[in-house]
Amino acid sequence: MKKVLVLGANGQIARIVEDRILKEQSDVELTLLLRNSNRLAELSSNKNVTLVDGDVKDFETVNKAMEGQDIVYISFVDHDANNTMTKNVIKAMKENKVERVIESSLLGLYNEVPGEFGRWNYSMVKSGLDAAINADKLLAESGLP
Repeated sequence: MKKVLVLGANGQIARIVEDRILKEQSDVELTLLLRNSNRLAELSSNKNVTLVDGDVKDFETVNKAMEGQDIVYISFVDHDANNTMTKNVIKAMKENKVERVIESSLLGLYNEVPGEFGRWNYSMVKSGLDAAINADKLLAESGLP
C-alpha cells in the first residue's frame, strides 16, 4: 500500500483529489490532516482513510502525521509571511525521510496567466503573493523531489 498525506484535506481541490484516489487507486491509504476532521466525517468509515485533527502550523502534528508516508500533497497556499507551514512540512518530510511532495498553490504565482483574466487574478491574489512565492521557493530549494 502507498501512503499519501494530504495537508489541508478539506479544500476544494483536495476533496477532488481524495475522491479520485479513493475511487481509482485501491492500493493507496490516505492520511487526511485538517483543522476539524468532522468536516470529512463521511470518510471516517473508509478503511483506506485516516483522519487527523490538527493545524499545519503545529510542527509536532505535522511530524506525527508524516510518519510512514510515501508522498505528501500540500493543498493550501501558505500566505504566512514566515512560511511556518511550509517550513514545518519540509522539516517533517526530512525527519521522516519522505521524499516526494506535490503542491497545489496559487494561480498566477509567477504571472503565468495572460490577458484580462490574468490581470483580474493578480488583483485578487497580490496581497498574499510574496509569501506564496517564497513558500514555493522554499520547497524548490529544499532538496525534496
